[in-house]
Amino acid sequence: MRKLIAKTWMIIGLIIVLLFGVWNAVWFILTNNRYDDFLKAVPKSKFGNHIIKKDGYVYNVKRPDYLSFTGNLGINNPEARETLIIWPLIDGSYEFGVRLQKDGIIYELSLDEQMQPVDQNDKQTNILIQELKPEITALYEKANSMWKLD
Repeated sequence: MRKLIAKTWMIIGLIIVLLFGVWNAVWFILTNNRYDDFLKAVPKSKFGNHIIKKDGYVYNVKRPDYLSFTGNLGINNPEARETLIIWPLIDGSYEFGVRLQKDGIIYELSLDEQMQPVDQNDKQTNILIQELKPEITALYEKANSMWKLD
């Protein structure tokens, strides 16, 4: 009876180790496939992070942390204090966030793939997005030319 219990626990332990190994392999393959082109476009700096400055804009790529699927791409116009953050999703789509300054006020907004507010019912955010559309479009176009988002 004792041998049977010990054998059962060994089998359960082995299954857990195998499942963890499979999870690691899946994570590694998916994140490397998703972020490979982004990392090639923004090579590693001498400090070990993926960041470059080009035409007055700063581009960066943050790989997902271990066993996380959430990394991001960023483009920043330091002079105008404008930033677009892009979260590549494993399914091939993106989520966007923008941080802009207007009249001394800093706005942080979540956008969908059409650069529209995620919350369509928020009228104030919709108006603000329309006012800031040129800045948002400029950031997106720069990001798209760097990473081929379309």
